[in-house]
Amino acid sequence: MIQFSNVTKVYGNDTVALERVNLNIDPGEFVFLVGASGSGKSTIVRLVLKEMEPSAGAIYVNGTRLSAVPRRSIPRHRRNIGCVFQDFKLLPNKTAAENVAYAMEVTGQRPRTIRTKVPQILDLVGLAEKTGKYPDQLSGGEQQRVSIARAFVSQPPILIADEPTGNLDPDTSVGIMQLLHRINRIGTTVLVATHDKEMVDVMRKRVVALEEGRIVRDKVKGAYADEV
Repeated sequence: MIQFSNVTKVYGNDTVALERVNLNIDPGEFVFLVGASGSGKSTIVRLVLKEMEPSAGAIYVNGTRLSAVPRRSIPRHRRNIGCVFQDFKLLPNKTAAENVAYAMEVTGQRPRTIRTKVPQILDLVGLAEKTGKYPDQLSGGEQQRVSIARAFVSQPPILIADEPTGNLDPDTSVGIMQLLHRINRIGTTVLVATHDKEMVDVMRKRVVALEEGRIVRDKVKGAYADEV
């Protein structure tokens, strides 16, 4: 589903963000990317989204080499990847349901489909009773659930979460990770970049550890402490 082949990324000031990274993530896997700030986690996420190009090497997503994707096709590429971020990125003037619906509207989905799927996805993430609430009327955990619903409403084959529990308390974080696990069990490939040691240890999924732009550990059913 995601393949990095000898990928190196050097930023303009000669900062090496990734160095000869080889990584294969199969369809349906749940993978944690762990490591200190500056280790390369976010660079991997941005490369998968084609927000930038590698300095060397090849990246494949769902069988397509990203260097062959023209600029005009980047939005289509990104529609196959749901994204969840630390700061939620919800539209403050829209309700939970409207935030999720908006993600479908911008991709041209039919109003009837939107009316059907939005309540279903909000129910999946445990917010069936909060559809009419605005972001400032929701807790941090509830806002993140709306963000996940928005990312998953079109059921993309890949879901990427970049520090999804960074602003949440431990108990709320458990619920968010359980939700990502539930989405993974549906068949979605899930990639989570995180500093959340406790969550990684509890989940016991594949852990890929980065250090100074290199993969230093790759362990199935690993723990954060095993890797870093």
